[in-house]
Amino acid sequence: MNEIDPRWPLLTVDVELTNICGQNCLFCPREAITRPQGFMPYALFEKLIRQLAAAGSRVIFCGMGNPLLHPDIAEIGRLCRSLPLNYGLTVQAPALDAAGLEKIARLQPAFIEVSFPAVDENEFAEIFPGQKMADALSGLHNLVRQRGSNRGITINAVMTAESKVSESQIKEFWASHGLPCRLHPCHSRGGNLEKTGLLLAKPRPVKTCGLFATHSFITWEGNLLACCHDLENSTVISDLNSTLLLAAAARKVAILQGGSMPFKICQSCDEPAAGRPLPDRPFPASIKARSRFLKKLNC
Repeated sequence: MNEIDPRWPLLTVDVELTNICGQNCLFCPREAITRPQGFMPYALFEKLIRQLAAAGSRVIFCGMGNPLLHPDIAEIGRLCRSLPLNYGLTVQAPALDAAGLEKIARLQPAFIEVSFPAVDENEFAEIFPGQKMADALSGLHNLVRQRGSNRGITINAVMTAESKVSESQIKEFWASHGLPCRLHPCHSRGGNLEKTGLLLAKPRPVKTCGLFATHSFITWEGNLLACCHDLENSTVISDLNSTLLLAAAARKVAILQGGSMPFKICQSCDEPAAGRPLPDRPFPASIKARSRFLKKLNC
């Protein structure tokens, strides 16, 4: 294996501002979460985000909760805008109500990934109990108007074994709304999803993980986990309250160069992105170069 620059695992980083959420989505294994719930302390956030900016990371506020619920969302936005940082968030479609849009306006993310898994009204209601697809679409259109264009907005859709609409119909639907769409096969979220009848992705043992090599996940407590699907804190690489990010990333590289993934969660993995190739080139020096690389990965 070629030497891997320790910045590669920090190419894209999910920062979990909170694992608290008001939704009850069909795809979310919230009942399996055993790690504590809470909000990332602002002091810890500031410490981490400055290191991420220095590393050239693309930061996404997401995780097992709704990032817009963080009580310091306005301060977080101000700090991010003061840094040379490419940052965005992932948000569930029903969260695009008036309150959610107001918080997005405070955060001012460069990009927004909207989880809008279905375009059939009945299927949408099954995935988001008590929510209407028409309301979510209205919120999405309001988001486009608020930002002045659809620039930076991407739809994340999901194909399940029970999907009522074809892949081509989903793509046509979002094309008609002028929005790019990434379509993902439903997977088990690290084996934690109880509704196994929805699954399309196939499990396999993962010995070398391209996702692990080019992406990192930080919990609201400041733990760098091996996988965002770890709901128990069973794959902690480093506690970033006391370890610098680059040192923690170097630990990830050492694991990769050891030849096999040592975590139980990797033994039967159905996360499609785990199949990414390992980095075979120097770390991209500029934001544009990193963006080009991410486009090749469909990120």
